Amino acid sequence: MTKNTVGWLVRTETAGRHRYWKVGVVDAARAAAIARDTAGADTGKAVTGILSHAASRFGVSPGVVTEVVWESRPVPQTSEPSEFEDQVAAGERVLGEITFDIVVPEEGVRNVEGCYRMNGGNWQVYYLTSWDNGAPLAGAPAIRSNAIFQSGISGVSGVVPGGWILNKKTIKKLLAEAVGVVGWIEVSGPDSLMLK
Repeated sequence: MTKNTVGWLVRTETAGRHRYWKVGVVDAARAAAIARDTAGADTGKAVTGILSHAASRFGVSPGVVTEVVWESRPVPQTSEPSEFEDQVAAGERVLGEITFDIVVPEEGVRNVEGCYRMNGGNWQVYYLTSWDNGAPLAGAPAIRSNAIFQSGISGVSGVVPGGWILNKKTIKKLLAEAVGVVGWIEVSGPDSLMLK
């Protein structure tokens, strides 16, 4: 069955700052050019096709270009506060917002991804996975704080030893260390699959 693409999510960049646009045209190259011209941007890249059955959900109309603004709203606490959230309660300033694309239970998951941003800046993507090669656990997680994903968006990727519990507390701690923030506020925001 052929996928019927009716629009594109396009990432534009100017002087290191990026924005996202919904463009209601079928051709990816044309969508990128339209968004680039609309934004007066240096570059434009179509990163995700929007299919006909999702057009109404994404608000895509033929020929229409719309900037995508992800509103972030705090998410009710679903787990115990992390040590970073405890510091925030003690009066320190939170510098980051974080989203989780999946429900992350206290017992942890094998793979997790989502988005984050600092000081209201550009959304970036993180992807973490646990790996167990059967050998005794040794060493620390391998975290890349300058990862570039397929769409060109930057972020954090990494692997933790299989014995680690990859839950929200661990994820927040690893990401805070990787990007240099005091802590996180969990919010609703963009889907990392759309961005990466």
